[in-house]
Amino acid sequence: MPIREMKESDLPQVLAIQRDLSFQDWNEKQFTAEIRASYALCIVYETDKSGDAAVNNAAGSIEGYAIFHLMGPDSELLSIATKSSAQRKGIGSELLQAGLARLDFTAGDKMFLEVREGNTKARKFYEKHGFIEYSNRARYYSDGENAILYSKTR
Repeated sequence: MPIREMKESDLPQVLAIQRDLSFQDWNEKQFTAEIRASYALCIVYETDKSGDAAVNNAAGSIEGYAIFHLMGPDSELLSIATKSSAQRKGIGSELLQAGLARLDFTAGDKMFLEVREGNTKARKFYEKHGFIEYSNRARYYSDGENAILYSKTR
């Protein structure tokens, strides 16, 4: 499987994905803190230079990443992104499923996330994966846009 834990050496490619998509402004220090946090699951989807799934830890191209806080029954998806050129290939779904697989929904675990109200593409993605809108935060983002809160309980 081309999903593996994120390493600090992956950060130049991860930051490039973030810059390309212009959806958040995390810096290298913030990503490093997440990689080092015991409660965080930081993963990447890596392909080899030909575009196939990377094997034998060969250096390849990071096509997407996800960061989760796994906090027992109440976990959170902090960030998930796929390169523009790699979107609509199921990579985001695989990354999301890798994090969700760490939860025990039968024991009552939940996954939470927030997303910009105007980000209809992301909202449809989360809803497709069973996330339910449950609230919002008015003027949450620095530009005044609202955040929509989602949860998944099974």
